[in-house]
Amino acid sequence: MDILPSEATSAPAHAVSQPVAGVVAGLVGGAAYLVAQVSFTGLAGSGGAAPLQRIAAMLMGPDTAPPPTGLNFTVFGMAMIVHFSLAMAYGRLIGALVWRRRHGAATLVGAAIGLALFALNFGWIAPLAFPWFSESLVPVTIANHLLFGALTAAVCVALRDRGAPRRS
Repeated sequence: MDILPSEATSAPAHAVSQPVAGVVAGLVGGAAYLVAQVSFTGLAGSGGAAPLQRIAAMLMGPDTAPPPTGLNFTVFGMAMIVHFSLAMAYGRLIGALVWRRRHGAATLVGAAIGLALFALNFGWIAPLAFPWFSESLVPVTIANHLLFGALTAAVCVALRDRGAPRRS
């Protein structure tokens, strides 16, 4: 079974809590996702700022979405607020679902959640509310969601285990 016994997950007082681990892991996974997405977009010739513009446009409106608007401090700041707010929320979700799992199983569950988030966000929410994300429907975006989920889960269980007592 892939679930750890309860004594293995009983955290000492100095260990990180599951909610905190989920938020921190979401920030790490979100940063990795953003670096990968911006890097790929830049290498593909679309301009590395395009993903940030699309994200900022979720709050600032469609005029912010590429190509018309360039990346300025306001667009960058809004993109960071939106992206990392979602990353922390999704990190909490992933953390709750993987907290008692072993590393390998947690990573697989995290990747599956990343894929589900892609399906939800790009298959349902974006077409209805944010149509400018249609340009992001490329295989690398799916891969980056898998990366986000897997890395977030792995960091979350690593934080859990960091404070656990060592067995001899």
